[in-house]
Amino acid sequence: MAPETSQRRIRAALITIQLLFGINYLASKYVLSFMTPGAWAALRTSSAFLVLVGVVVIGRHKLPAPRDIVLLAVGSFFGIVLNQGLFLEGLSRTTVSRSALLCSQIPTFVLLFSVLSRQEKLSGVKAFSFLAGISGVMILLKADQFQMDSQYMAGDLMTLANAASFGFFVVMSKRIMERNDPWAATGVVFFFGSLGMMTYGGKDLFSTDFSLLTPLLLAAMVFVILGATVVTYYLNLWAVKRVQATRVAMYIFLQPVVASVLGIVFRDEVLSPRFLVATGLVFLALALRDGRPKALSQG
Repeated sequence: MAPETSQRRIRAALITIQLLFGINYLASKYVLSFMTPGAWAALRTSSAFLVLVGVVVIGRHKLPAPRDIVLLAVGSFFGIVLNQGLFLEGLSRTTVSRSALLCSQIPTFVLLFSVLSRQEKLSGVKAFSFLAGISGVMILLKADQFQMDSQYMAGDLMTLANAASFGFFVVMSKRIMERNDPWAATGVVFFFGSLGMMTYGGKDLFSTDFSLLTPLLLAAMVFVILGATVVTYYLNLWAVKRVQATRVAMYIFLQPVVASVLGIVFRDEVLSPRFLVATGLVFLALALRDGRPKALSQG
């Protein structure tokens, strides 16, 4: 496969991840009006694992070596158990906009962990691209109006911890994914993740009254399980196998832009100068980070 074709596939995968995650904020917030964060986390991860089992078995994907399974189990703790648990617990205690603002710092944590682990070096262009992306997100989400509020403090801290946990997972999975099949590795991650989430929220799940489930709630749940969980985690691991972790994380800056575009299209929100400036900075960050394609693995 030609390098430019691979570049297009990687960009398409990373943009798809952000589209799905951007919608996930609203869908998950809606599901949490029906069931507790623990119950939803347990149902989401266990359902995703069952889907992945089918994909791995039917596709006859090769499982990782025992040593990598252990490493993926550790990664699962940070990328599934802590990540989803803290995200949902935090989201239930704060607002969608505050959650999106704090989650947008995942690329910052990825850059920090990548440099500390010596997987990447901090160049001037890379630092400037991250600064542009962070600035764009801060402008778009009105960080200048962000105030510490005791009402949301617990949820905000949980959400920030979720961002750090997922950032660590992205960096940790980089070297593991270089030698493993993404579908099989994702299945292993969700196997351990579902065990952890069942321990955390299984009791709440089994006490949930599903007779009250509406078609709209069911649709939101199916979207999150398939679109914002199975597909996004697979694409994340598929992409991190081929490019630097910071490049994968950089696209997370698109999530608030996606959410804003959805608001403009479906909720008649105004196309403001703030949105245009912020979007310009985010795309400048992506252009700087993606401007010079490097040799990639094929697949």
